[in-house]
Amino acid sequence: MSDAVNNHKTGSHAHEHRTSSSKVLRTFTYVLTPFLILIFLCSGAYLALYKPYYKYKPYLDMAFGSTPMEVRNLRTLNKYRDDDAPDQIKEIEVEVDGKIEKHTMVYPYYGDLYAILNCEDAGMTNIEVYSGTAEDVLEYGAGWYNGSVYIGRPGNVVIAGHNHTDFFYLDRCETGDIVTLETSYCKCTYIVNDRVVFHENDYTYVYPTDDDRLTLYTCWNNGKLGMSEYRLAIICKLQKIEWKEVKIKE
Repeated sequence: MSDAVNNHKTGSHAHEHRTSSSKVLRTFTYVLTPFLILIFLCSGAYLALYKPYYKYKPYLDMAFGSTPMEVRNLRTLNKYRDDDAPDQIKEIEVEVDGKIEKHTMVYPYYGDLYAILNCEDAGMTNIEVYSGTAEDVLEYGAGWYNGSVYIGRPGNVVIAGHNHTDFFYLDRCETGDIVTLETSYCKCTYIVNDRVVFHENDYTYVYPTDDDRLTLYTCWNNGKLGMSEYRLAIICKLQKIEWKEVKIKE
């Protein structure tokens, strides 16, 4: 009789243990399953929307996220150097009509407001050009590629800009249009000479050249906004340089 009672008690304890384990498992499953489903749905949505988001991001920036031009133009403080950093001024020799002239250049620090770009025929007016082409610099305006020559020096001056902001009208540039690039020490006048579309891995148009030119480029989607693996370049031939008198800060 005693053995039967003990066996009954043992069976009861085992049943209670299994029941308790089942409750824990069910509770864990009920809690975890919705969480896993949520992760799965979010992952699927992320993968599905990733490419369209970057395709239409420029439109979203224009509508909601971009900083208005009048505000961006006020943010000219260069975070890459102190305000009291000395100007990088140097006297250079320039050959003009077979004669050697001496002029003064002001070399920019990275992030400095370097020049003002205009092509009125294309609707591009007073575009600020900063030194450098990193993303945080291009938020302020167009960017002078510091692997190219300084403005006013012989060779290929290269400037990049976003096609949804400063270079929105770049594709309107046509052969014969006048482009001006003005710094604190000179004003360069160019004429549009060619338009080319090239792959982002093709560096032909940003390399140094023997002729004096200005190369402006931006992302190219056959006239649509957004990032692309292709670039539109407007190549301009130098017409003249007007040198300025540089005022040295005391």
